[in-house]
Formats: sequence, C-alpha cells, structure tokens
Amino acid sequence: MTILAELKEVVEVDLKETIYDAQLLHYINMGLRYLANNAIPVVQIKADADWDVFTDLKDGDDQIVLDWLHLYTLQRFDKSLLSVPARGTQVWIDTEKDNLLFQLKAIYDRGAEK
Repeated sequence: MTILAELKEVVEVDLKETIYDAQLLHYINMGLRYLANNAIPVVQIKADADWDVFTDLKDGDDQIVLDWLHLYTLQRFDKSLLSVPARGTQVWIDTEKDNLLFQLKAIYDRGAEK
C-alpha cells in the first residue's frame, strides 16, 4: 500500500476518492520536510511512493512516521479542528506529535555525533 493510501485510510478518506489526493500529498510532503529538518531520514514523495523510499528508517519507525504524519495532516485537513470547542483536541494532537517526534529524534538526531 502506498504512503498516500495509508494516510487516506487513517484520515478516513475513502481510498477510491481521488479528489483530495493532491491536497493530502501536499500536506504529507510539508510534514516530511518538517521531519527532515529535524534530522529524521525521510524524503519528499510522489503519489505512488511506498515505505521503501525511506531507506534509512529503522524497522518499525515507519509506523511512528505514519502516526506523526496522520496527526500533522489531520490538523490541516479537518478544518473543524480550528473551532474553539476543538481546542482540547488540538492540544492533545500537538502533544502527541511532540511525543512521536521526540521518539524519532532520540534515534536519528545525534547532533553531537555529526
């Protein structure tokens, strides 16, 4: 399954629906750039990319990246999260994203070793 298809699944977009693919791919690539800027070994992708494109990720870390991308994409894709009643959800999402990023940075961001 492609990365885009997996993201569509976790964001709960029908896999057969393609109208949001360009928008979702844009959000995915923005998120991947953010992770890359934080020393996580990921690259920008095309719509047909699968997890093999991330050759430097350790086994299992693709799921951490997927979870982080899910939350990052959801924040941008689901505009209802911008409402005041959703503020608690926004705080939870930000906290979860930070926790996932810290898991990855503990493995890949070895500033002292560079």
